[in-house]
Amino acid sequence: MAMPPSRSWAELQHDLLVSIMTRAARPGHSSSRVSVHAALVGILEVAAKLAEGRIEAVLLPEFADEDHLLFLAERCPNLHYFSLPSTCMTYDQFCKAIGGLQSLKGMAVDESLINYDVLLHVHQCCPDFVELKVSALYVDEEMASVICNSLPRLKKLEIPSCDMSSAAIIRFLDCLEQLEHLDISGYETSAISSPVLEKASRLKVFLWNSKFELGEFMDCSNCGEHNINPQEPCKCMMEHKVMDWLAGPS
Repeated sequence: MAMPPSRSWAELQHDLLVSIMTRAARPGHSSSRVSVHAALVGILEVAAKLAEGRIEAVLLPEFADEDHLLFLAERCPNLHYFSLPSTCMTYDQFCKAIGGLQSLKGMAVDESLINYDVLLHVHQCCPDFVELKVSALYVDEEMASVICNSLPRLKKLEIPSCDMSSAAIIRFLDCLEQLEHLDISGYETSAISSPVLEKASRLKVFLWNSKFELGEFMDCSNCGEHNINPQEPCKCMMEHKVMDWLAGPS
């Protein structure tokens, strides 16, 4: 019987990889936290070996911590993107991991890591860093200033499902001169004023109020109001992970 053609582990879809990680070591089952931690390290080690360290993106599960990120920095120094939902991360260990990821281009992190010194370290260690996604409940002008001052070369910024002040939005638009993509969708806000829309007109993509009603996609700020055909979903619905929004913040 002929063996099927082999494929590189590095070609595995990122969503599938994180699904494997989560199912292999899911908290709340019979495993203790220690065994869950060890199981994820084992999975990462196998993935790194099979891909010969060439993994470019990893979406870590909620129970991942700084040890897993440090492991990735050691075994996959060419990593371009990671998602780390953890809300319990020490600045020192995070910065240590970032120091080993000089090829990093983007990351998705919790608001607990939105600190000027931490993000400045990212800026200094990762010359190609241009993409940031933040999980946050509220963003004010002060937090916006931290992001702008520490990561001035951002081209893509995503802070979905978040209450955000008008001053914060304007700060992003005024200070991030290279910004091309801003996603603050998923939260109805009165902060979108005419000045905001005028300033945002220079962007290639601006998603700000993607509304849902009873599970139905009703409006998209990027494609236009009432421009949604259930049989032919809009580009944003397909490309910007609507289902992630529906699931809500982790």
